[in-house]
Amino acid sequence: MGKMKNALAIDVGGTYLKSAIITSHGTLLKNTFRRVPINSQGTAEEIIQTFVNVINSALNKAKSLEVEIAGIGIGMPGPFDYKKGISWMKHKFSSIYGLNLKNELISRLNLKKTLPIKFENDAWVFLRGEVWRGAARGYNRIVGLTIGTGLGSAFMVGDEIVTKGPGIPADAWIGRLPYNDGTVEDRVSRRGIIARYRELVGNTYSGEDVKEIALKGLKKGDKNSLKVFREIGIILAEVLTPILSDFRAECLVFGGQISKSFSLFENPLKQLLKKVPTLKKITRARFIDLSPLYGAAKLIFSS
Repeated sequence: MGKMKNALAIDVGGTYLKSAIITSHGTLLKNTFRRVPINSQGTAEEIIQTFVNVINSALNKAKSLEVEIAGIGIGMPGPFDYKKGISWMKHKFSSIYGLNLKNELISRLNLKKTLPIKFENDAWVFLRGEVWRGAARGYNRIVGLTIGTGLGSAFMVGDEIVTKGPGIPADAWIGRLPYNDGTVEDRVSRRGIIARYRELVGNTYSGEDVKEIALKGLKKGDKNSLKVFREIGIILAEVLTPILSDFRAECLVFGGQISKSFSLFENPLKQLLKKVPTLKKITRARFIDLSPLYGAAKLIFSS
C-alpha cells in the first residue's frame, strides 16, 4: 500500500464548508470532520476569511495529531477556473468573482509554495469519492449526478474523469441540456421541485422547501409531493437514456442533498432505464455528505 499520506479535503457548498483530514488508505481521521457555515452572498472578506479559518484550524489539528498534510483538495461549484483557482460564479460567491482564491489562501495562510492546492468541480469530486470509497466501486464506466441547488454531473472511465466521448454532453454537464422551454436543471433542482410543487398545489402553497415537500411524500403519502418526485424520475430517465446508452454506462450514482429523497423517484427511473443494456446498477450514493471530501483528497493522492 505504500507509505500513508494525509490530505486536507474541503467541500464547498452554498451554505456550508465541510472539511476533514483523509488518509491515502481512504479513512477519515477521527475528530477532523468539520461543517462551518459560509455566506455565499457575503463580502469577499467574509468568504475568504471563512476559508482561511477552516484551513487554519485543520492545519493546527494536523499539527496536534503529528500528521503531515501532503496537500489541500477543494471541491468547488462552477463556473470556476480550476487550474488557476479563480472563481467566475455570479449567482453565488459573486463578491469573489475574478479573484484568485488560491493566491489569497497561500498568502494569508503563509503556505509553502510547494504545497499542492487543487480545485475541482464539486460533482467531479463527489463521483471520485463514490468510485473510491462508495457505491460505485468496482465499475468501469460510471456516471454521477448531484441534485441540489443545481444539477451537477460527472463521467468516469476507470479512475479518470472524462469530458469528451460518446454520450458526453458539452463540459460533461447534463443540467445545461435543453428541456422543454428551459434546461434540465430548471426542472431537476431545488428551484424546479419547488416551482412544480407550487404549480400543483396552487394558492395553498405555504413556502415549503424541498425537504418539507419530500417529507410530505415520504411520511404522509401526499399526492402532489409524490407526483413532483415521480416526474423527476421520468424526466431524468428521458434525458439520461441516450446519454447512458452512448456512454455505455455500467453504474449511475446519485449525490447532492436532494438525492437523500432518492426513494421517491427511484421506481420510475429504474423502470424506464431498463432500456440501457450496459447499465448494471442505479443507486443513491453510499456517502452523500462525505464522498466529495474523499474525492477532493483523492486529487492530492493521484497527483
